[in-house]
This record gives sequence, C-alpha cells and structure tokens, in this order.
Amino acid sequence: MQTLDKAPSKARAAAGAPAGPLARALRSPLALGLLGVGFLVALWQVASSLGLVARESLPAPWTVTLRIKDLALSGDFRLQVLDTVYTWFLSMALTTAVAVPLGIVLGTVAALYRPTVTVVHALRSVPATVFIPASVLLFGLGLSMKLALTVFAIFGPILLNTVYGVHNTEPQLLTVARSMRWSRFQTLRRVVLPSALPSIVTGIRVASGIALIVIVSVELLGASYGIGTVIVKYQGIPRPDFVYAGIILAGVLGWLLYTTLAAIERRSLPWTRRGTDAGGRS
Repeated sequence: MQTLDKAPSKARAAAGAPAGPLARALRSPLALGLLGVGFLVALWQVASSLGLVARESLPAPWTVTLRIKDLALSGDFRLQVLDTVYTWFLSMALTTAVAVPLGIVLGTVAALYRPTVTVVHALRSVPATVFIPASVLLFGLGLSMKLALTVFAIFGPILLNTVYGVHNTEPQLLTVARSMRWSRFQTLRRVVLPSALPSIVTGIRVASGIALIVIVSVELLGASYGIGTVIVKYQGIPRPDFVYAGIILAGVLGWLLYTTLAAIERRSLPWTRRGTDAGGRS
C-alpha cells in the first residue's frame, strides 16, 4: 500500500510545484505581448511575400522598419512628437485640475449627483471630432484647437470617475467619522478622498488613452503640427512605408504613456493591483 500511495503523492507534488524561471518568463505579459506582435508581423510578411496585398498599399515589414528608424532619427519628426506629447500633457493637467475638484463637490452633495451623471453621460455620447470644423473657425489650426477638443473628450471620464468614487464611499466609514465628530473637511481628507482615489486614478488613466486618440485624430483631420500631420504628409506624396512607420510610432507612444501611468498607479495605489490584473493587465 505504501508503494501504491507514493505515485499519486508524487503526481500531486509535481502538479503543485512552482514553475521554473523560464516557464514564468514565457507566461509573462511581456512575453505574450511580444508573441502576439511577432505573429502579426509574420502574417504581414506572408501577405506581402505572396502578393495578397499590393506593395503600394502594404510595404514589407523590413521596409517599414527602416522607415521607422529614419523617422525616429529625424529632428523634424521628433519636434512633431514633442508637440503631440505637450498637447497631451497640457490637456491632462488642465482637465484633472478642474474635473477632480468639481467631481468631489458634485459627488459629496447628494442633490447634485443624479443630474450631473445624466448630463455628463449625454455629453459623452457626442464625439469630440464632430466639433473640428467649429473649433477650426474658433481657434484656428494650432494648439488651442487641439486642446479644446481633447479637454472636451476627456472631461467626462475624469469627472464621472471622481463623482462615482466620492459618492460610493463606504457608508460605515462615514458613520465612524460622524461618531468621532470629525468636521466635513476632516471626513473628506481622511475618509472620502482615500476611498475615492483608486476610482479617480483609473479615470485619469483611461482618459490618457482617449486624449492621445483625439489629439492624433485632430492632427490627421485638420491641425498644423503633431504626429498626425506627418502621416498625412507622407500619405499625400505618397509614401506608404513612411505612413505605416508613423502609425507604428504613434502606437508606441500611446503604449509608453499608458504604461507609465499604469506603473505610477500600481506604485502609488498597490492595493488596487489585484483589481487591475483581474480586468486585464495594464
């Protein structure tokens, strides 16, 4: 009997044994992401080699890779990237500075909560890009136009997340605060804000992606500076290899901005990491 029992016990031990470093590395989000990118590049190469798509419409991956290098080393392109990043940073800073305090007030006053949520949801249903013609007439083709449209697009997500975070503060915590005779300001600082902070930070992180999408879209459709204007320029020449290189670099920029904010969120709010991982690793 002892001999028979050893086999199942060894099997259970093997099944429960922790994976080695190599196995863990292969299952990491970075490795899986690189695997997905490699698969897409392989499909791209196959389509190009077999002539499934005309070379004039979809150059080979290696050709686009060379153009990525050319754009990355171009001083003019780097200036366009800086213009896009500056617009992104300024729109995020301005919107956060206004939407977060306003959301705290609206979430604290119960009578304002429901009307605010209804109005903001109604405004969010309107795409920011439909205002491009009017914005061009009002602000021209420069920074003010891009900034106005981006702020309009991201104001709702940051405001709503702040309002929800404040409004959904655990009632028992508020009861404890009242029993300790804390003032409204003390309750806000010690209870409401710490409780709402994860929701606020999530709203800012989500808005960061929306902001870059709107900025590049506006640059593609009617701005004077930015990554989108470079893509449009090469589309008109036409140079599809540079067009795809610009698109890839814009995607890399978006990934860097989002990943940076997600890393800051994990470091500053470590107790939210489990919830973030459950909904998809950031």
